[in-house]
Amino acid sequence: MTMTVHYRVSLSTDSSVSGEGRLLDLSVEGCRIECTSHLPVNTYLSLRLLISPQELPILVDLAAVRWTGGTTCGVHFLSIQPLQAKRLQAFLTAANPLKKPPFPDVD
Repeated sequence: MTMTVHYRVSLSTDSSVSGEGRLLDLSVEGCRIECTSHLPVNTYLSLRLLISPQELPILVDLAAVRWTGGTTCGVHFLSIQPLQAKRLQAFLTAANPLKKPPFPDVD
């Protein structure tokens, strides 16, 4: 399940480079980020997903850039603590509940 979103994300690399971006798509396995700085493929990051001003950010301990295109990149989550993973799953489920297809009218 992937959800199109528009939330802020802060990111940092192991070389202490940090920046901000915008989450465009989000799933339990990763996300698509738009940011002003170019992140090469195979860059390793830690992320803070700022999905709500009322909640603490969801922390992703380790993620890797898998593709880039212009100002966007695809990021795969490699390591996320169980509590953070549970929060992410709960957020995605609450924001995008499974919709059952409508049944046809039977006369």
